[in-house]
Amino acid sequence: MSTIAQQSPASNVYHAILHDTPGVLGKVDGVVYFMDEGGTMTVFEPDMINFCVVLGRADLAETQCILDTLHGGAARICTQRAQEVR
Repeated sequence: MSTIAQQSPASNVYHAILHDTPGVLGKVDGVVYFMDEGGTMTVFEPDMINFCVVLGRADLAETQCILDTLHGGAARICTQRAQEVR
């Protein structure tokens, strides 16, 4: 039996909207921060939770956006989708 080094968990960053301001939500050193598109960082307090909408993980959303763009954009994808059974 051998000892395997344990990897630290990857930090998750989420797209979010806080008080009608889009940005990202992430945890650094045990503290949750919200960073808006202008670069302003705010410590996320428990009383802010009612005013926050989490949209999804940033890496997954960016990957989907790139794939949609490569396939002609969202409008082309939904109007050119094959309707028949293959």
